[in-house]
Amino acid sequence: RINQTNIATKEEPTDPYRSIGEIESKGVELEAISHLSDSVRLQAAYTYTDIRYKKSSPQEQGKRAVYAPRNQASAWLSYDVKSGLLEGLTLGSGIRYVNGVTSDRLNTHTLPSYTLVDMVVGYDLSSIGLNGLSAQLNVNNLTDKRYVAACNSLSYCYFGAERSIVGSVSWAF
Repeated sequence: RINQTNIATKEEPTDPYRSIGEIESKGVELEAISHLSDSVRLQAAYTYTDIRYKKSSPQEQGKRAVYAPRNQASAWLSYDVKSGLLEGLTLGSGIRYVNGVTSDRLNTHTLPSYTLVDMVVGYDLSSIGLNGLSAQLNVNNLTDKRYVAACNSLSYCYFGAERSIVGSVSWAF
């Protein structure tokens, strides 16, 4: 349990900041990683968070804090090619789930839950003689799902990130 005091917040983006006396955060975070075989790895995680206003105005007392998801979960499966022509290749896909985000301090509105799919393709270039060099391509929000990620209030909401493709090259020495 974590308690924080004198948190600055505002209801509408145009409102001035005001102090909330105290919020209390409780939760649990779990993660498991399993090597299903020499080539296949499964990773799963879950987070439960309960953040509430403890010392605030009477109508906010005991309500859930804004912007904090109540539940988050993810799972990732990856496959590493260990031999043959494609040795060094890694393929993976994962899902992310978020729910329980409130958009106002009185908890009159909760954002819709959303699930996103991601994928990765990577190649360890050591298998072709470039020791320590690897290349990777990540696709986030593979299905280009449109979702509301956050709200500053009931009238100021923001869509989450569209599909993005990010390439990287790294060298470990």
